[in-house]
Amino acid sequence: MLDRIRDLQGSLSRFRQRQRASTTRDPQAKEVERRVADLRRELADLDAEKADLLRRRREIQRELGPSIGRKVMPLARVEKTNGTASFVAGVRMMQRIHRRAENPAHGFDGAGAVFADRGTTERFVLSHDVPLRTTPDEGPTDRTVVVHAFHGQVGLLEVAVGGAARHLDGDLADLGDVREAVPHDGDIPLPASLGEVAAWSARLSDHVSRPYVQVVWRQDGDHLALDRLDVDPDRLPVLTEEQDERLGHLFDTGHARMLKQPYLAGALENRVPGGVFDPNEPVDPADAP
Repeated sequence: MLDRIRDLQGSLSRFRQRQRASTTRDPQAKEVERRVADLRRELADLDAEKADLLRRRREIQRELGPSIGRKVMPLARVEKTNGTASFVAGVRMMQRIHRRAENPAHGFDGAGAVFADRGTTERFVLSHDVPLRTTPDEGPTDRTVVVHAFHGQVGLLEVAVGGAARHLDGDLADLGDVREAVPHDGDIPLPASLGEVAAWSARLSDHVSRPYVQVVWRQDGDHLALDRLDVDPDRLPVLTEEQDERLGHLFDTGHARMLKQPYLAGALENRVPGGVFDPNEPVDPADAP
């Protein structure tokens, strides 16, 4: 169909050129005008047919999606970033999308409601084989680890103690002083379980229907314990221009992966608390929480 439209557009352009060249020959000019009008009507019919096919395809996706374990976000609720990649601009874009929902705090996908509740958050975490606490990992009582994850990929880790912080990338390499608003302290000791915490956070983010999520861990006695999954963070780290662009690329790729492969139905429902959700295994509704 697209090839036919291109052919018609090319023919239309050639007829217009002939029309301009034949203004002194009235019979030929009238014939060209008639052909041009016919081509425009045919092109309009093809455009209408294309729009109808797209509409029918989306209806089929909505009807069949749940039966194959997929949930598809309507196209009207999708935005995309343009121009230079930016972490802050990308996340704010995502927030604008979900705040158009009937309940802005929940978003179109309902993730805000899931992770606002401690019980459902814990069931979600356990259902993806992630513990709520690390193995013994002693540290300062006010130690916090914030993992900035982009649909399965960690872009930034912040280890904060006493108002200062140490920033690392997804490979746990020290980034140095990249956040002006927070004092940098390169001597803050890293948790022994930081690698596990990063991997667990990446796994959880891969099953959240948002391209970006903050996974926050806090010191609890001699362990790091999961504090929350924040899918709609009020505060974003304002980083150097270089780091903002780097994380912006991660946001864009996470956003693209999320749209290309809609999240598995059940990932937010936590149908198997205490175990890993298997999308290929039928679940008895009586077992659902």
